[in-house]
Amino acid sequence: MEQVYQKIYRSEIPLPRNPLKALNSYIIMGSEKTVIVDTGFNCPESKAVFYDGLSQLGVDIRKAEVVITHLHADHSGLASELYHQGARIFMSRGDGSVVTRMKEAGGWQKQHDRLKLFGFENYDQAIVGAHPGLVYASDGDLEFTVLTEGDVLTVDEYNFEVISVPGHTPDMINLYEPGHGIYFSADHVLDQITPNISYWGEEHPVILKQYLDSLRKIYDYPIKLMLPAHRNLITDHRQRIDELIEHHAQRLQKVEAILARNGREMTVEGVASEMNWRIRAKDWADFPPSQKSFAAGEAMSHLEYLVWQKRVVMREENGVLYFSR
Repeated sequence: MEQVYQKIYRSEIPLPRNPLKALNSYIIMGSEKTVIVDTGFNCPESKAVFYDGLSQLGVDIRKAEVVITHLHADHSGLASELYHQGARIFMSRGDGSVVTRMKEAGGWQKQHDRLKLFGFENYDQAIVGAHPGLVYASDGDLEFTVLTEGDVLTVDEYNFEVISVPGHTPDMINLYEPGHGIYFSADHVLDQITPNISYWGEEHPVILKQYLDSLRKIYDYPIKLMLPAHRNLITDHRQRIDELIEHHAQRLQKVEAILARNGREMTVEGVASEMNWRIRAKDWADFPPSQKSFAAGEAMSHLEYLVWQKRVVMREENGVLYFSR
């Protein structure tokens, strides 16, 4: 447990068997209520540290408001459990609706079907079944209050504005306190690592463009301290945003180069297998199944962006997408 600002504490919640390693859960201690930002996985290792942190600070869950910044299980895993202990849960409408249905088969069937679209020849249920979003998900039985752009959460002298930042997920939210220059960035802006920008289907078109637009949206905010969901705190958000934008520019060029070098149509999986990934694996065949899914989703978001820019051609045949220069 670490105090990062007046009345604001960071608890590093372990994420077992996950390359992210830990989640920064934030606790804002007000005189009459506590606000918790994100929870960690729904698993014993995460729960033990999460509840120990609340105990250290003397938090009464019945007087707590829990803000879930987005649908991923490392952020929303304990939402249902906390709701049934008396906490009030806040989420965006889009991501929140997914959290309440996270363990239903229908949504994961779409994920399974998408693997075929990406060209996976061996896309058995194990890839989806091992996904941390399913394994560590909230039980889903909860009600929540919807947060939208411009809403304000007040805790003593703090007035946190809700900022909509689609990209990492379709309806992710951040919290911004302009009076103090504090910004909870969730997975929108991270230090050391880059947020995964995956493909979310035709209902959320050109998601990489949405992400880059969301980065530019907050660029000029006078932020003094950015509190991300993973790794280090950020004191120069503009420099980090510049780095993230450049990272994606280089990744787009890399995808183009892969297509040009091969000189033939390629599937999403084929492109993903030749991209550079920061993961401990000897080669693409050695990737854990869930990480293959993440990588292919990110490859697809970049291919989709290149198609939108007319830099790449896409066609579909027998339920599989093919791309070429």
